[in-house]
Amino acid sequence: MSAAITINRTTTARVAVIFIVLLGIFFFRDTWLPHVHDQQSQLSNGSPSKIDKPAHGVGAVHTTAAAPTPSPSSSAFYKECATTPGADNVLVLVKTGATEIYQKLPTHFVTTFACVPHFMIFSDLEQTIANIPIHDALVNVSESFRDHHEDFELYRKLQQYQREGQDVSKLTGKGGWNLDKWKFLPMLHKAFETAGPEIEWFLMMEADTSVSWTNLLQWLKTMDPKKGYYLGAQNVLGNTLFGHGGSGVIISRRTADLMKEHRNSTGKEVYDAKWELSTSQNCCGDEIIARAFMEVDVKLTPAWPLIQGETVSTLDWTKEHWCSPSITWHHVDPIEIDTMFQFQSQWVDAHGWDTPFLYRDVFEHFVSRHTTVNRTSWNNLSQDRKLISASLAGPDNEDFYSLEPYEQRAVKSADACAEACLLKPERECVQWMFTPGRCYLGRDIRFGKSDEVLGEHWTSGWVQERLAAFREGFEACEVKWHGSGA
Repeated sequence: MSAAITINRTTTARVAVIFIVLLGIFFFRDTWLPHVHDQQSQLSNGSPSKIDKPAHGVGAVHTTAAAPTPSPSSSAFYKECATTPGADNVLVLVKTGATEIYQKLPTHFVTTFACVPHFMIFSDLEQTIANIPIHDALVNVSESFRDHHEDFELYRKLQQYQREGQDVSKLTGKGGWNLDKWKFLPMLHKAFETAGPEIEWFLMMEADTSVSWTNLLQWLKTMDPKKGYYLGAQNVLGNTLFGHGGSGVIISRRTADLMKEHRNSTGKEVYDAKWELSTSQNCCGDEIIARAFMEVDVKLTPAWPLIQGETVSTLDWTKEHWCSPSITWHHVDPIEIDTMFQFQSQWVDAHGWDTPFLYRDVFEHFVSRHTTVNRTSWNNLSQDRKLISASLAGPDNEDFYSLEPYEQRAVKSADACAEACLLKPERECVQWMFTPGRCYLGRDIRFGKSDEVLGEHWTSGWVQERLAAFREGFEACEVKWHGSGA
């Protein structure tokens, strides 16, 4: 009896903490994001969540309670982002997992979803967060796989934990990766079947993906949704060219309708059984959907670097990026999603909804001022040439004694490492990083991040003249709306 009481008290405490966190999030949202007072209707039939907007020709907002008047000082971006032209024509699909949902999803409630009129959240467990339904992407996978396949071990455990009122975030390990690939096709089928007639585009992203709403809407205006589009950051697996799922995938309504019609004409059970077997035999759900689209004669349109999978810290800032609009970032943590959202709002307030921000602008805002001095306890990801002392070099490293004298000196001090970079041609070195016995040189600009809490500490620097020369070469940017190879 005492054990049961302890479990109940623990569960109650956890629920209370979650309730307080979400209450704070929604208080913040309702206080600072005026337009999200528009009621988000939760449709019982599994339709996309939707932010109601003023009826055509009518100034009233359809809400269950009177919406407060926005403050005159409020950002124009927050007032307009859900109603700007094109916003109502996009359905955003977010893929996540129950073990991480409370860590990664809440930030989107007060950023991304504040601007997105239509969205659906898919996970591996059906639940509700506040008034937002979380769809179980796997509920319609055949029982033979859900109940018996090893990939679904975590799924079965999640259902058990939910029934018992346990904390599902405690379930960690590689099971999430094995399960993730099964979500892609089912969530697309669900979205394609429930999307309203106004939906022209589908954006599939993950909970650790950041998206620029203004750049996305401007980009979509350059394409016709009545044509078959499947766009993403190109990757190759075997003979399949596919869009990397975490970077974001864009699908036109025409492509969605073609897949839906093909599935219906084949017979849903037959179609699903075929692709479930294929999923069980392959590694990656994003590669699976590429092959499914090819069945209806829609091939990937390469969209990198507009859609890409790096963060501001890890991106290589090259000429391929500089004049392209930045649309997605991946593996970003909640604070990065928030800061990028704030940057986007400031940009729109200053430039309006018809001027995209480019990678150049992101660099100037987030990176430029931090690369003007050498930084200690900082790893700037220089990796193109690795100069390593004889005592530390491994069998795969260059022979230390075959290096030039200035390269041998480079492993002794940060100043000598910086000098080695300067002695290289400009195209071979724009930055460096040093730790005793190692000097790494980089030909592309990268920002990196602090290694203060790590065991190995580096000193990093950038060659200012070469950074300046690179930036001056692109002062007059012509916006590149097409991906490399498109």
